[in-house]
Amino acid sequence: MTTPTPPPPPTPPPPPSIPIPIPIPLLLTPSTPLPLILLTLSTTLLLYILLLSLHRLYLSPIAQFPGPRLAALTFWYEFWFDVVRGGRYTWRIAEMHGEYGPIIRINPHELHVLDPHFHAQLYVAPSTRRTDKWAWSAKMFGTTHASVGTSAHNLHRLRRSALNPFFSRRSVSRLEPVIQRTVDGLCERMKGFGERGEVVGLNGAFAADLSRATHLMKQFGWLYTLLTLIPQRVVALVHPLTQQLFELQNGIARQIRDIKASQHDSRVRDSDQEGPVEKRELQHDHPTILHDMLCDSNLPAAELSDARLTEEAFTLVGAGTVTTAYTLATTVYHLLANESSLRALRTELAAQWDRDAAPRWADLEQLPYLSAVVSEGLRLSYGVSHRLPRISPDEPLRFHDWIIPAGTPVSMTQMFIHNDASLFPAPLSFLPARWLPGDGGAPAPAQKKFLVPFSRGSRMCVGMNLAYAEIYLTLAALFKPVEAGGLQLRLFETDETDVAVVHDFFNPFPRLDSKGVRVLVQK
Repeated sequence: MTTPTPPPPPTPPPPPSIPIPIPIPLLLTPSTPLPLILLTLSTTLLLYILLLSLHRLYLSPIAQFPGPRLAALTFWYEFWFDVVRGGRYTWRIAEMHGEYGPIIRINPHELHVLDPHFHAQLYVAPSTRRTDKWAWSAKMFGTTHASVGTSAHNLHRLRRSALNPFFSRRSVSRLEPVIQRTVDGLCERMKGFGERGEVVGLNGAFAADLSRATHLMKQFGWLYTLLTLIPQRVVALVHPLTQQLFELQNGIARQIRDIKASQHDSRVRDSDQEGPVEKRELQHDHPTILHDMLCDSNLPAAELSDARLTEEAFTLVGAGTVTTAYTLATTVYHLLANESSLRALRTELAAQWDRDAAPRWADLEQLPYLSAVVSEGLRLSYGVSHRLPRISPDEPLRFHDWIIPAGTPVSMTQMFIHNDASLFPAPLSFLPARWLPGDGGAPAPAQKKFLVPFSRGSRMCVGMNLAYAEIYLTLAALFKPVEAGGLQLRLFETDETDVAVVHDFFNPFPRLDSKGVRVLVQK
């Protein structure tokens, strides 16, 4: 007899439906009404802004530091002064220090310090601690692959190590004949202007409107990438002055390719020889830093790409040209505008030129008044007018009773130090005598340590020695005795407003309608 099969158990009823919350963005489908899309996006944006504002004002590691709330809240505050008003945020920072004290918060991430004694603690040697450059400010020139635009400490040291030998005092001294020929050529061209009765403009060829782009690059780093995608011919049509920059950049790129091709040909010839091949220097009529980097440096292959080397060389040429030209123009103006200073310099140089041979750079550095003129010219030209942010990534910094968290961008401004009346009385006046030893052969003034036109520390200007050589040799050539080839210069429609700095485009600039320092060469 068969046992009947029991009926299957009844199917349990389905569990009650529990609504599952769906994120708002997932509700946005192609069929979603436009008003709902706009409402969702605006709500999300407002929520993001609210949370970001709360973090920046109350939860940021630097929220306790003084400064305007608007500056702490948004970068648009700096944008207004630097981009809209044309490089004026530096002066707003000075006003903020007057309101809030020696350490202030000047944007959502950065602190600024106004205390010349803190400069040596912020800008330190690599043996003291690691120092990074803030990536946000490093991108302002669009050359983040050059050493000057490199953020990370270790990568910067690698790239800088390839440049240091070329710019050492010993290397610059070997280049002195080349520098002297260039200076002599400059003087001859100026004499030609004088014979034709033409005005000589002493400022560099880079216009203020090109330099103003640095602030846009800093605020919007993607602009440089966008510009590289636009054909050079199109950019030059919109802004003709960029054509000169493109020609310089393309010339550097061609030189790099030529050096690499020559290097390759040399290796092919060496491979045909039997036995071990020793390292050889490529022969060039005019070796440059590119030859040193490609042939004699220990940089890895990744650091020797055409694009990176072009950026490196382009940055070096631009920085060296603009800053040195501005320093020379400023110094020449003040000499021509101060008869007693000019007379003292000419007297000292005339005594030096009594010898048979023209003095060399090392000889000129021993002249007290010329050295004082150089120092005062550097003080009033500042090197750069923009602040230079630095980051201590590994350890906090202490400023008086304030503890600055590790990883915080902290900046100082060289112009503020050079214009500090407690260090340099009558700071806007050209007074070379302030750098002369006192009575009885006293040592150099203590203020010398506060003369920082090249900054200091691991990221100080690599071209300092070259700049000093150019400045000494040029001033000596211009103001040596006329019978020895010196020039008689006279200012032409130029006054103090043509050198007074009122705009910061990283480099200092006078009023925007200034035609620069202009002179006439008298026969």
